[in-house]
Amino acid sequence: MIEEFKKRIKTLPPLPKSFHRVLQICESDSGVGELAKAIEGDPMMVAQILKTANSPLYGFNRQIKTVLQAVSLFGKNMTKSLVASSTVQGMLKVSVEPYSVSPEQFVNISNLQGAIAKAWFKRIAPEKMDDMFLCALLQDTGKILISDEVIRRDEVMYFKEDIAMSFDIGAVEMNNFGTTSVLIAADIFDHWGFEKGIVENIRHSNDPKNAPDELKQTAWALYIIRVLANQKQQLSDLNVQTALNLAAENGFNEQILKEVVEEIKEKGV
Repeated sequence: MIEEFKKRIKTLPPLPKSFHRVLQICESDSGVGELAKAIEGDPMMVAQILKTANSPLYGFNRQIKTVLQAVSLFGKNMTKSLVASSTVQGMLKVSVEPYSVSPEQFVNISNLQGAIAKAWFKRIAPEKMDDMFLCALLQDTGKILISDEVIRRDEVMYFKEDIAMSFDIGAVEMNNFGTTSVLIAADIFDHWGFEKGIVENIRHSNDPKNAPDELKQTAWALYIIRVLANQKQQLSDLNVQTALNLAAENGFNEQILKEVVEEIKEKGV
């Protein structure tokens, strides 16, 4: 099954020109006005950027009505990550019924994971914040391909039952397919030419205990973020306590993560 997923990934079409144009602008000296114009040429990007800007996750104190407003508030790096997430979801045609969530819920969970990563790494390692925000937004992408395979096999009911009975979604994926959505996501972004650091951060978060020393912090962080907010539960008492325990066991300041979670909960998420 692993080879079948790899073959399918190789057949994925290249990312659209609009994405590469946004990426080019973000990496240049161009201003946010030019970036906003590039985004405005893609209705899906516009919808995603404005929806995210008006989410309680980011706590802007006024309604954001234009792409220029949103881009000015987010900045280039965060905008680039949001555009990447929107483009990927559009390319893969989000359908995650086997995980018992709607496409909208799937996007919201990805945004919640991104918000946790951003707030957490802003405090503990600001130099890694932008990369971690992008990794957290994208790390569940492989669930789209797994969902498609479950639907193709007509095994949605059985897969849902497996998910419902297990705390570890990755273990269910591994038992059914010999791989996980996290590993599939890493392969997808490797195929699309994303930066090696992004690919490897996601890949090693599948098994952070065995991650290289230089990636252990980010691998464990992504794993902990998935514990906090996943397709089964988001920020439940059990999930939060499990995440805090994992943080303490793996060298993180437990209190900082606890404060981040409490702040996000206060925003009404």
